Amino acid sequence: MSRSTTKVAIIGAGVVGQTFAQLLSALPQYQVKLGSRSGDISVEDAAKDAHIVLLSVSDSAIQTVCQNLVAANAIKAGAVVAHCSGALTSEILNSHKGPTASMHPLQTFPNVQAALPKVAGTYCYCEGDEGALETLKPIIAALQMQPVIIQAKNKPLYHAAAVMACNNLVALMECALQLGEAAEIERDVMWKSLKPLIDATIENIDRQGTKEALTGPVARGDLRAVKTHLDAIRGKEVLSKDLEAVYYALAMASGGLSDVDVERVHRLFEVSARN
Repeated sequence: MSRSTTKVAIIGAGVVGQTFAQLLSALPQYQVKLGSRSGDISVEDAAKDAHIVLLSVSDSAIQTVCQNLVAANAIKAGAVVAHCSGALTSEILNSHKGPTASMHPLQTFPNVQAALPKVAGTYCYCEGDEGALETLKPIIAALQMQPVIIQAKNKPLYHAAAVMACNNLVALMECALQLGEAAEIERDVMWKSLKPLIDATIENIDRQGTKEALTGPVARGDLRAVKTHLDAIRGKEVLSKDLEAVYYALAMASGGLSDVDVERVHRLFEVSARN
Protein backbone atom coordinates (compact mmCIF):
# COMPACT_ATOMS: atom_id res chain seq x y z
CA MET A 1 0.00 0.00 0.00
CA SER A 2 1.35 3.45 -0.93
CA ARG A 3 2.25 5.90 1.80
CA SER A 4 -0.11 8.36 0.16
CA THR A 5 -3.09 6.04 0.53
CA THR A 6 -5.74 7.44 2.85
CA LYS A 7 -7.84 4.97 4.81
CA VAL A 8 -11.48 6.04 4.95
CA ALA A 9 -14.16 4.39 7.05
CA ILE A 10 -17.71 5.15 5.98
CA ILE A 11 -20.15 4.24 8.71
CA GLY A 12 -23.70 3.67 7.51
CA ALA A 13 -24.83 1.95 4.33
CA GLY A 14 -27.56 4.38 3.34
CA VAL A 15 -27.66 6.10 -0.04
CA VAL A 16 -25.01 8.73 0.76
CA GLY A 17 -22.71 6.20 2.44
CA GLN A 18 -22.91 3.70 -0.40
CA THR A 19 -22.49 6.43 -3.01
CA PHE A 20 -19.38 7.92 -1.41
CA ALA A 21 -17.96 4.43 -0.83
CA GLN A 22 -18.35 3.45 -4.48
CA LEU A 23 -16.87 6.66 -5.82
CA LEU A 24 -13.90 6.76 -3.45
CA SER A 25 -13.16 3.04 -3.82
CA ALA A 26 -12.59 3.64 -7.53
CA LEU A 27 -9.74 6.04 -6.73
CA PRO A 28 -6.25 4.60 -6.05
CA GLN A 29 -5.43 7.09 -3.30
CA TYR A 30 -8.19 5.81 -1.02
CA GLN A 31 -8.76 2.55 0.80
CA VAL A 32 -12.41 2.48 1.79
CA LYS A 33 -14.28 0.30 4.24
CA LEU A 34 -18.07 0.55 4.46
CA GLY A 35 -19.27 -0.46 7.91
CA SER A 36 -22.80 -1.00 9.12
CA ARG A 37 -24.66 -2.99 11.76
CA SER A 38 -26.09 -5.38 9.17
CA GLY A 39 -23.26 -5.40 6.62
CA ASP A 40 -20.21 -7.60 6.08
CA ILE A 41 -17.98 -5.21 8.02
CA SER A 42 -18.90 -4.00 11.50
CA VAL A 43 -18.69 -0.30 12.26
CA GLU A 44 -15.86 -0.98 14.73
CA ASP A 45 -13.80 -2.97 12.21
CA ALA A 46 -14.38 -0.36 9.53
CA ALA A 47 -13.26 2.51 11.78
CA LYS A 48 -10.15 0.73 13.07
CA ASP A 49 -6.94 2.32 11.71
CA ALA A 50 -8.89 4.74 9.48
CA HIS A 51 -7.48 8.23 8.95
CA ILE A 52 -11.00 9.55 8.34
CA VAL A 53 -14.20 8.19 9.88
CA LEU A 54 -17.25 9.50 8.03
CA LEU A 55 -20.59 8.93 9.73
CA SER A 56 -23.33 8.61 7.14
CA VAL A 57 -26.11 7.55 9.50
CA SER A 58 -29.40 9.16 10.47
CA ASP A 59 -29.21 12.41 12.41
CA SER A 60 -30.67 10.74 15.49
CA ALA A 61 -27.92 8.09 15.47
CA ILE A 62 -24.82 10.25 14.88
CA GLN A 63 -24.04 11.08 18.50
CA THR A 64 -24.64 7.53 19.75
CA VAL A 65 -22.59 5.91 16.97
CA CYS A 66 -19.68 8.25 17.67
CA GLN A 67 -19.89 7.60 21.41
CA ASN A 68 -19.97 3.84 20.85
CA LEU A 69 -16.94 3.95 18.56
CA VAL A 70 -15.02 6.01 21.10
CA ALA A 71 -16.02 3.68 23.94
CA ALA A 72 -14.83 0.69 21.88
CA ASN A 73 -11.48 2.42 21.19
CA ALA A 74 -12.24 1.93 17.49
CA ILE A 75 -11.02 5.39 16.44
CA LYS A 76 -7.29 5.88 16.41
CA ALA A 77 -5.70 8.98 17.90
CA GLY A 78 -5.61 11.91 15.51
CA ALA A 79 -8.20 10.50 13.13
CA VAL A 80 -10.73 12.93 11.70
CA VAL A 81 -14.35 12.11 12.53
CA ALA A 82 -17.00 13.82 10.39
CA HIS A 83 -20.68 13.38 9.64
CA CYS A 84 -22.89 14.14 6.63
CA SER A 85 -25.87 15.79 8.34
CA GLY A 86 -27.16 19.04 6.94
CA ALA A 87 -28.86 20.16 10.14
CA LEU A 88 -26.36 19.14 12.84
CA THR A 89 -22.93 20.59 13.54
CA SER A 90 -19.68 18.85 14.35
CA GLU A 91 -20.24 19.65 18.02
CA ILE A 92 -22.35 16.51 18.27
CA LEU A 93 -19.12 14.53 17.78
CA ASN A 94 -17.51 15.91 20.95
CA SER A 95 -17.07 12.43 22.45
CA HIS A 96 -14.15 12.15 20.02
CA LYS A 97 -11.30 14.25 21.37
CA GLY A 98 -9.60 14.57 18.00
CA PRO A 99 -10.49 16.76 15.01
CA THR A 100 -14.13 16.80 13.94
CA ALA A 101 -16.17 18.31 11.10
CA SER A 102 -19.34 17.96 9.09
CA MET A 103 -19.68 17.82 5.31
CA HIS A 104 -23.15 17.93 3.76
CA PRO A 105 -23.63 17.44 0.01
CA LEU A 106 -26.39 19.81 -1.09
CA GLN A 107 -28.11 17.39 -3.43
CA THR A 108 -31.08 15.07 -3.44
CA PHE A 109 -30.19 11.37 -3.59
CA PRO A 110 -33.28 9.13 -3.96
CA ASN A 111 -31.15 6.04 -4.58
CA VAL A 112 -27.53 5.07 -5.25
CA GLN A 113 -27.83 4.72 -9.02
CA ALA A 114 -29.38 8.17 -9.27
CA ALA A 115 -26.83 9.64 -6.87
CA LEU A 116 -23.61 8.42 -8.49
CA PRO A 117 -23.66 10.81 -11.49
CA LYS A 118 -24.97 13.73 -9.41
CA VAL A 119 -22.13 13.99 -6.90
CA ALA A 120 -19.71 15.73 -9.25
CA GLY A 121 -20.47 19.45 -9.25
CA THR A 122 -22.55 19.29 -6.07
CA TYR A 123 -21.86 21.97 -3.47
CA CYS A 124 -20.67 20.51 -0.17
CA TYR A 125 -21.28 22.64 2.93
CA CYS A 126 -18.66 22.07 5.62
CA GLU A 127 -17.86 23.28 9.12
CA GLY A 128 -15.63 22.10 11.95
CA ASP A 129 -12.05 22.20 13.15
CA GLU A 130 -9.61 23.84 10.76
CA GLY A 131 -7.39 20.77 10.74
CA ALA A 132 -10.34 18.46 10.04
CA LEU A 133 -11.51 20.64 7.17
CA GLU A 134 -8.03 20.61 5.64
CA THR A 135 -8.00 16.81 5.84
CA LEU A 136 -11.40 16.58 4.15
CA LYS A 137 -10.53 18.94 1.29
CA PRO A 138 -8.83 16.26 -0.84
CA ILE A 139 -11.82 13.92 -0.50
CA ILE A 140 -14.23 16.68 -1.50
CA ALA A 141 -11.99 17.52 -4.46
CA ALA A 142 -11.70 13.84 -5.41
CA LEU A 143 -15.48 13.58 -5.44
CA GLN A 144 -15.51 16.72 -7.64
CA MET A 145 -17.74 18.56 -5.21
CA GLN A 146 -17.55 22.31 -4.57
CA PRO A 147 -16.67 23.05 -0.90
CA VAL A 148 -18.34 25.90 0.96
CA ILE A 149 -17.31 26.67 4.55
CA ILE A 150 -20.17 27.68 6.85
CA GLN A 151 -20.25 28.70 10.50
CA ALA A 152 -21.73 26.12 12.84
CA LYS A 153 -24.28 28.59 14.20
CA ASN A 154 -25.74 29.03 10.71
CA LYS A 155 -26.28 25.37 9.84
CA PRO A 156 -29.95 25.22 10.91
CA LEU A 157 -30.82 28.14 8.64
CA TYR A 158 -28.74 26.71 5.81
CA HIS A 159 -30.50 23.37 6.12
CA ALA A 160 -33.90 25.05 6.33
CA ALA A 161 -33.08 26.76 3.02
CA ALA A 162 -32.23 23.40 1.48
CA VAL A 163 -35.45 21.83 2.76
CA MET A 164 -37.46 24.79 1.49
CA ALA A 165 -35.96 24.46 -1.99
CA CYS A 166 -36.14 20.67 -2.25
CA ASN A 167 -38.59 18.93 0.09
CA ASN A 168 -41.03 21.82 0.22
CA LEU A 169 -40.86 22.15 -3.56
CA VAL A 170 -42.19 18.59 -3.79
CA ALA A 171 -44.98 19.53 -1.37
CA LEU A 172 -45.77 22.63 -3.41
CA MET A 173 -46.01 20.56 -6.59
CA GLU A 174 -48.41 18.23 -4.77
CA CYS A 175 -50.56 21.25 -3.87
CA ALA A 176 -50.61 22.35 -7.51
CA LEU A 177 -51.62 18.87 -8.66
CA GLN A 178 -54.40 18.73 -6.07
CA LEU A 179 -55.74 22.04 -7.38
CA GLY A 180 -55.61 20.63 -10.90
CA GLU A 181 -57.55 17.56 -9.82
CA ALA A 182 -60.11 19.79 -8.10
CA ALA A 183 -60.46 21.54 -11.46
CA GLU A 184 -61.22 18.12 -13.00
CA ILE A 185 -57.89 17.89 -14.81
CA GLU A 186 -56.19 14.50 -14.73
CA ARG A 187 -53.07 14.50 -12.57
CA ASP A 188 -50.82 13.26 -15.37
CA VAL A 189 -52.10 15.90 -17.78
CA MET A 190 -51.72 18.61 -15.13
CA TRP A 191 -48.12 17.64 -14.44
CA LYS A 192 -47.20 17.54 -18.13
CA SER A 193 -48.81 20.96 -18.50
CA LEU A 194 -47.02 22.44 -15.49
CA LYS A 195 -43.54 21.09 -16.22
CA PRO A 196 -42.65 23.52 -19.05
CA LEU A 197 -43.89 26.39 -16.85
CA ILE A 198 -41.77 25.17 -13.93
CA ASP A 199 -38.68 24.75 -16.12
CA ALA A 200 -39.08 28.25 -17.56
CA THR A 201 -39.53 29.71 -14.08
CA ILE A 202 -36.32 28.06 -12.84
CA GLU A 203 -34.49 29.40 -15.88
CA ASN A 204 -35.82 32.90 -15.21
CA ILE A 205 -34.70 32.75 -11.59
CA ASP A 206 -31.26 31.59 -12.72
CA ARG A 207 -30.95 34.47 -15.18
CA GLN A 208 -32.69 37.29 -13.31
CA GLY A 209 -33.17 36.38 -9.66
CA THR A 210 -36.41 35.77 -7.81
CA LYS A 211 -37.82 39.31 -7.85
CA GLU A 212 -37.54 39.77 -11.60
CA ALA A 213 -38.74 36.22 -12.28
CA LEU A 214 -42.00 36.69 -10.36
CA THR A 215 -45.06 36.89 -12.62
CA GLY A 216 -48.79 36.36 -12.20
CA PRO A 217 -51.46 38.09 -10.11
CA VAL A 218 -49.25 38.77 -7.10
CA ALA A 219 -46.60 40.46 -9.22
CA ARG A 220 -49.33 42.52 -10.95
CA GLY A 221 -51.07 43.37 -7.70
CA ASP A 222 -54.22 41.76 -9.09
CA LEU A 223 -56.08 41.29 -5.84
CA ARG A 224 -59.32 40.33 -7.60
CA ALA A 225 -57.60 37.22 -8.99
CA VAL A 226 -56.08 36.45 -5.58
CA LYS A 227 -59.53 36.71 -3.97
CA THR A 228 -61.02 34.46 -6.66
CA HIS A 229 -58.34 31.86 -5.95
CA LEU A 230 -58.83 31.98 -2.20
CA ASP A 231 -62.59 31.70 -2.52
CA ALA A 232 -62.36 28.79 -4.99
CA ILE A 233 -59.89 26.88 -2.82
CA ARG A 234 -62.03 27.42 0.25
CA GLY A 235 -65.15 26.31 -1.61
CA LYS A 236 -63.82 22.90 -2.62
CA GLU A 237 -64.46 20.38 0.14
CA VAL A 238 -62.07 17.84 -1.41
CA LEU A 239 -59.14 20.19 -0.84
CA SER A 240 -57.23 20.28 2.42
CA LYS A 241 -57.96 23.29 4.60
CA ASP A 242 -54.22 23.86 4.77
CA LEU A 243 -53.98 24.51 1.04
CA GLU A 244 -55.59 27.94 1.34
CA ALA A 245 -53.08 28.84 4.05
CA VAL A 246 -50.23 27.66 1.81
CA TYR A 247 -51.45 29.85 -1.05
CA TYR A 248 -51.78 32.82 1.27
CA ALA A 249 -48.41 32.33 2.95
CA LEU A 250 -46.56 32.04 -0.36
CA ALA A 251 -48.30 35.10 -1.77
CA MET A 252 -47.21 37.07 1.30
CA ALA A 253 -43.66 35.72 1.11
CA SER A 254 -43.17 36.31 -2.61
CA GLY A 255 -41.89 39.86 -2.26
CA GLY A 256 -44.10 40.99 -5.12
CA LEU A 257 -46.67 42.90 -3.09
CA SER A 258 -46.54 46.51 -1.98
CA ASP A 259 -47.10 47.28 1.70
CA VAL A 260 -50.66 48.34 0.87
CA ASP A 261 -51.32 45.14 -1.07
CA VAL A 262 -49.85 43.02 1.72
CA GLU A 263 -52.47 44.45 4.08
CA ARG A 264 -55.22 43.95 1.49
CA VAL A 265 -54.29 40.30 0.89
CA HIS A 266 -54.17 39.78 4.63
CA ARG A 267 -57.73 41.11 4.91
CA LEU A 268 -58.84 38.96 1.95
CA PHE A 269 -57.49 35.88 3.68
CA GLU A 270 -59.23 36.76 6.95
CA VAL A 271 -62.53 37.39 5.16
CA SER A 272 -62.25 34.16 3.19
CA ALA A 273 -61.43 32.21 6.36
CA ARG A 274 -64.53 33.54 8.12
CA ASN A 275 -66.91 32.67 5.27
